[in-house]
Amino acid sequence: MPRVRRLRLIMLILTLLPAGVPVTAAAQERAPDFALINQDGATVRLSQFRGRLVLLTFLYTHCVDICPLTTAKLTTVQNELKKRGWFGTRVMFLSMTFDPRRDTPVALKSYAGKFKVDHRGWHFLSGPPATVLKVIQAYRIPVKPASKPGLIDHGLPTLVIDRQGRMLGHYDPDFDPHAIVRDLAALLGH
Repeated sequence: MPRVRRLRLIMLILTLLPAGVPVTAAAQERAPDFALINQDGATVRLSQFRGRLVLLTFLYTHCVDICPLTTAKLTTVQNELKKRGWFGTRVMFLSMTFDPRRDTPVALKSYAGKFKVDHRGWHFLSGPPATVLKVIQAYRIPVKPASKPGLIDHGLPTLVIDRQGRMLGHYDPDFDPHAIVRDLAALLGH
């Protein structure tokens, strides 16, 4: 089954099962842990967010097309989750760069500021190039230099990681922000 359909299947299973029945068959792959530096220079580990849902996406600040569009759509999700009181408390966003040489904490903070990101629930991550590469490889994200200098060809999944640190699936870049909010609400039991 393609990974893009896994989350939709999990959502369907959640709607068909009685409340409180764990969905373990569909969600077994543990999300690889990592330690990177956020926009404020603080070390952030994926594992520190156990107990919360995590949306993990990958981007770079010099991207001219899909990265800013995805960030803008995630900002819509952020704002909806804030209205419900879930952002930062029950759901975290992590955005990791493909371009750690240019995407320093200062560059990431500036990029996030353009989208009015609330850093209480959303970290933009970078680190030493070798460490970033290991994380990208661990998550099997396709990345290669583009034909135009300074640009990067890349996949752009938005991964959903459950409260136990397991990957449930991912959204493609054409996701509907309101569908993500509905899916997160179902995962949170609302």
